Amino acid sequence: MTDALRGAYRVMRTIRAVEERVRATGEPACGTQYAGEEALAAGICLHLDRRDAIAGTHRRHGHRIAKGVDVRAVLAEIRHHRLVTTDTLGGVPLLICGAAIAAKQQHTGGVGVAFLGDGPGTTLEALTLASAWDLPVIFVTENPGYADRVAGLGVPGVVIDGSDFFAVHEAAGEAVGRARDGGGPTLLEAGFPRHVDDCLQRFRTRVTDTGELREQVLDAIDAEVAQLVQDSAAAPKSAPDDLDDRGTDVYVSY
Repeated sequence: MTDALRGAYRVMRTIRAVEERVRATGEPACGTQYAGEEALAAGICLHLDRRDAIAGTHRRHGHRIAKGVDVRAVLAEIRHHRLVTTDTLGGVPLLICGAAIAAKQQHTGGVGVAFLGDGPGTTLEALTLASAWDLPVIFVTENPGYADRVAGLGVPGVVIDGSDFFAVHEAAGEAVGRARDGGGPTLLEAGFPRHVDDCLQRFRTRVTDTGELREQVLDAIDAEVAQLVQDSAAAPKSAPDDLDDRGTDVYVSY
């Protein structure tokens, strides 16, 4: 259990450290802007594995780090301005439905998770599709009221405190398990209450108050992550920007 808690804190601290590094160095920040929401990404993605797909909009680097993408690769992408994403607000919900359809047809047991921000674009259309076809997909939105709106589709809507790692992790575990078992989609509506402690501080307070982790352990993780991000940020400066693969998988070959 303590290993899992250390891993969760490391993920959240890494997302925060990458964001702070990007802002401090003036790199393009369209892939970041995720400070304060680390518990949402970590609490969900720690249930996922290589079978699973995630999709997000312009604030997606936190999700990718939580999913296990190497920090050096994330920072290299930012430095070389290779910020590949969907159309900023519209395409994510249906994109992840496509991944869920593939997982269902191929019987991989995989699930798709769409991080939607405030629920843009094709969200309701995608929810209708996912409900009709019992797709293994989880929609994560910050738009108040969506959990109520999906009741008519037969989709469970769960409201969670997005700044509470433990609440997110529990709800996500149930949603992922339901999707893997053929139970269809779930919508998680994440709120971020005002006037509450930062999600990292909330986590620290919880695990130290219960005695599950000591402050010294968490401080050591902070130092390790800071060094990791510093080393990873230095590497892309001399890395070549490989242009040869930019046309790969763009068009169908006949």
